Amino acid sequence: MRKFLYLLVLIVLVLSISLGQSLRYGYAGPFPDTSQIKLPLAVVNGGLGVDPAGKVWIQAYTNVTGDSIRTAEGTYVAMRPVYVFNPNGTPASFSPIRILSAAGVTDTLRSRLGYGGCINPKTGNFVGAWGTVAYKPGALFWEINYKTGAGATRILNPTGLTTNSPASVAVNQDGEYFLAGVLGGIPGQILNPDGSAGTQYAATIAAIGRAIAVSRNGNDVYVPRFTDWKTYVYHSDFGSLGPYTLKDSIALGTSVESIAIHPTTGYVWFSNDRRRTNYKYSPNVFYAYNPTTKAIVDSFKVAAWDTSSTGPLPRGMAFSPTGDTVYVGHFDTALPAVVRFIKGFGVSVDRDPAIVPSGYMLSQNYPNPFNPSTQIKFTLAENGLTTLKVYDVMGREVRTLVNESMTAGAYSVKFDASNLPSGTYVYVLTSGAHRLTNKMILLK
Repeated sequence: MRKFLYLLVLIVLVLSISLGQSLRYGYAGPFPDTSQIKLPLAVVNGGLGVDPAGKVWIQAYTNVTGDSIRTAEGTYVAMRPVYVFNPNGTPASFSPIRILSAAGVTDTLRSRLGYGGCINPKTGNFVGAWGTVAYKPGALFWEINYKTGAGATRILNPTGLTTNSPASVAVNQDGEYFLAGVLGGIPGQILNPDGSAGTQYAATIAAIGRAIAVSRNGNDVYVPRFTDWKTYVYHSDFGSLGPYTLKDSIALGTSVESIAIHPTTGYVWFSNDRRRTNYKYSPNVFYAYNPTTKAIVDSFKVAAWDTSSTGPLPRGMAFSPTGDTVYVGHFDTALPAVVRFIKGFGVSVDRDPAIVPSGYMLSQNYPNPFNPSTQIKFTLAENGLTTLKVYDVMGREVRTLVNESMTAGAYSVKFDASNLPSGTYVYVLTSGAHRLTNKMILLK
């Protein structure tokens, strides 16, 4: 009997942990708040990062109109600064960053394209990658002190990237830099923390890509290549010591230009854009891949990007240190550069243990019409993967309220539509082979 009770407690504990890890990110709007702070439209980001203090680093891809600096010759040139914001959206005291100096050398962030960036998990500093053309002298990477905004480490072009722009940069827990070129045909290079050449994780990388991610221990390197619609996974049992082998290809059929690893779950998150869609992956959606089970376990959609006629390309993704907040950016000057999703934002799911379900049911939301929140109740007759999604009248997904494995029972979901316009919406419950639909009206 004691063993049975122990087993029962263990099952409940595991189940609660599993449910507690459910992410359910809700759309929390542009970051920073565009009604308070106006970032130049040209800040279509080439890089995103969230440092240990929660500050958000946004690296400009193109020249920023209106942000210029006077040269020694007396002319003004447009800048490609790095913007830094506190968690509440106010600018950091040293933002924007236009000039970096280290070891007696100074670079002005003006003539190169910003190709991406991330946070160094060893130092907490932001690491930015810049293009390799039309800028001399210049570094390929700058590591910037996250506390002061000053230059910390300056790394020059390694062999192989002198004629090829970097597909962002990734850093493991030992402070080693993992590189790939935008264009194919060069090795996958690892640099030591001092910038000297280390080992290679690939002899050559095919196709074209603009992103890279690495596990904290350096054992797995994820290299998306959007011209052959897959993400390559290189693995070494001994991290950067190698040898690495091509272990797998994931996200088949996707056009991925942003990828990041969740800091607590280890899930590999990647985006898909409008250039490539199939039965499994939708545009402007970010998916979570569990490398242990090799399954997609979560997702969220940036519905606001569907309004763009040019079709934004997701290009940048960064989690807060706890993983509760995720920032995503895109390549489109017509929309806010960065938007934010927060765990549980606008969504609250409760289970009623007193109700024993007799079948599958999706009730009419209450109140209806509503402003800005409403309750949606449903029951599940069996355990299973369950989704509850909201669509507008054009059939575009605007919110994922539930996306997880759930036990049989009765549930109530609070849906906050503060960031959505008035109109009729359709909410769809899918569990196993069962699919139920209902309509609701948001009236502001």
